[in-house]
Amino acid sequence: MVSRGPAHHRGRLVVVALGVLYLVLAAVGLATVGWHDFGYEEPVRMFGFLGVSTLLCVVHALLGVVLTTAGLRRAATAIAPVLVVAFVAMAVFGAVAKIFGGSGDPLNFNWWNVVLYLVSAAACVYVYVTAWRGGDR
Repeated sequence: MVSRGPAHHRGRLVVVALGVLYLVLAAVGLATVGWHDFGYEEPVRMFGFLGVSTLLCVVHALLGVVLTTAGLRRAATAIAPVLVVAFVAMAVFGAVAKIFGGSGDPLNFNWWNVVLYLVSAAACVYVYVTAWRGGDR
């Protein structure tokens, strides 16, 4: 049996915490905007600052399930690079949507969403780098 180091356990904890965060964002977001037309840009803010839409709640729910499952199944290090790409892509999409008008953005991103996804990407980089340095590849 292979013994996993502390970096592996910290990585799993970070990924599960991110998963739970995104599941909470999905649940609170759906409670905020409801379940209606996908692709409709709503001027609604969750917690007073995060942009939210029905479609974004579905995206957050999917991210939450993937993150939580990966963390619980000891695949946090393996999925971290894929999640970095996904979070950076979401941040870039949000930044481009805000810079070039933001009108018609079905996810209703704002700058706080961009910050959230960049912080999430940084957390996934941390998971991968600490596992790599710790020999948990």
